[in-house]
Amino acid sequence: MILQPARVGRQLTVSLLLAAALWSPSTASADFVLYTVPGTTLTFLLDGDVTVNPGATVSLRHPRGKLHFSLRDCEIIKTKDNQQLHAIKLLQTRRSGTADDYLKLALWCVENGMIRKADEALGEAWKVDPKHPKVRLMAQLAKYRRGTVPGNEQVEKEMRDFVGIDRMKFVRSRHFALLHDTSDEKDEHRRQTIAEHRLELLEKVYESFFMKYALEGVPLKIPRKPLRVVLFDEHANYLNFVRRIDPALKMAAGFYATKENIAIFYRQKTDEAFRGADELVAELQELRDRVRRDRVFGAGEIIRFAKTLELLIDISGENQEIEVVTHEATHQLAANSGLLHREKFQLRWAHEGLASYFESPKEATWAGIGAVNESRLEYYRILERDPQHSTIEFVVTDKIFDYAGSHFAVQAAYGQAWALTHFLMDKHLPELVEFYEKMAVDNFETSRDEAWQQKTMATFRECFGDLTKLENEWRRYMRQLKTDLELVAEYD
Repeated sequence: MILQPARVGRQLTVSLLLAAALWSPSTASADFVLYTVPGTTLTFLLDGDVTVNPGATVSLRHPRGKLHFSLRDCEIIKTKDNQQLHAIKLLQTRRSGTADDYLKLALWCVENGMIRKADEALGEAWKVDPKHPKVRLMAQLAKYRRGTVPGNEQVEKEMRDFVGIDRMKFVRSRHFALLHDTSDEKDEHRRQTIAEHRLELLEKVYESFFMKYALEGVPLKIPRKPLRVVLFDEHANYLNFVRRIDPALKMAAGFYATKENIAIFYRQKTDEAFRGADELVAELQELRDRVRRDRVFGAGEIIRFAKTLELLIDISGENQEIEVVTHEATHQLAANSGLLHREKFQLRWAHEGLASYFESPKEATWAGIGAVNESRLEYYRILERDPQHSTIEFVVTDKIFDYAGSHFAVQAAYGQAWALTHFLMDKHLPELVEFYEKMAVDNFETSRDEAWQQKTMATFRECFGDLTKLENEWRRYMRQLKTDLELVAEYD
């Protein structure tokens, strides 16, 4: 959510739909497990290193630990994972040997969260044609990606003055300054502190954002100061803070304050929505201890099931963190890169559509830039059947958000904004960037009256042309987008 005057954003709901995180190391396995929790309709699509064991059980190795299932509760699906797809694409690219094809491979890698592989492809493109315009642009960008932007004491002071809490700790990475009150204890799986992990994720969002646009031939302004971020360890501390800013922000999972140019987060696992999950974990741990102590028949299977549910809940919280961080960090990057002017660009559908496009959805196993967000797609499909509230004009003039009077309507607005942005990013990126630029001028800082709406649509038509043709193209495009479960079903 981007916080602007009189603009309060979204509320993210917690789901137990599981995803392998966008930035987690890919496994060499091409196995996917479709797991349904016994006695429920909860279904998880999991990827990892899968083993079928004697006794009709299945083990899946995940970065957060090992999951165990009964074979009767899951389906194993053989597909090609990103590592295998990359190997195929790399072989094809080597056969052609052109700089353009290596650049296309680099873009594919960035869109699938494989930054190091993208750098390898860019290195090959440089060997082939160091004078290629995009190759030179990427070489220039690499200096900023790998360098550290200078900071000073004023940055820390301004952040502390904004937050007003003395106990917060200040840490830096190459491009971010983080003020936080989280523990300095290292996670047993990642071997990182919470702050270290958050900065690592932010840096990867930074790299992906700038590399995506540069590889598309759209150079952006590189921020010359550290991007400022605040992270609260507890949701309660976040609530105490936002009461001083805007009480309505208590419903937000995080936000970007445009005036202060600071992104604010809290650890999603401390949200009240996860309280029931924590209680369930405690009950599961008690169950494990009891069946082990009382030597209950079938104790081994019960213990494995309880541990698996505990781990699923843990990973669900991790994925919720990733979705929120990638969404809000995109708001901050778009503003500081000049893509969406921080003060003059006021179209909410554009801000939220772009952030939703770059976010790593918590339910998408094959996450990456432009990943199909199952929740966004479902809300889009619901409203698509409404000819009055799903037109390009209704979205572009921001009526989709301005008229949203319920939580459902707001979520539907996010779905439409995501869908239109997804289509335009994929098929009409130059025109979309041109529209962003034309909208960020002084004479658009006016009230949202009918004249403003007409001018906005005139600018949109100037950039994109025939709207009837564009609308039909958008609908065709959206019909071919599929969720992960829909894609996996095609392999059956």
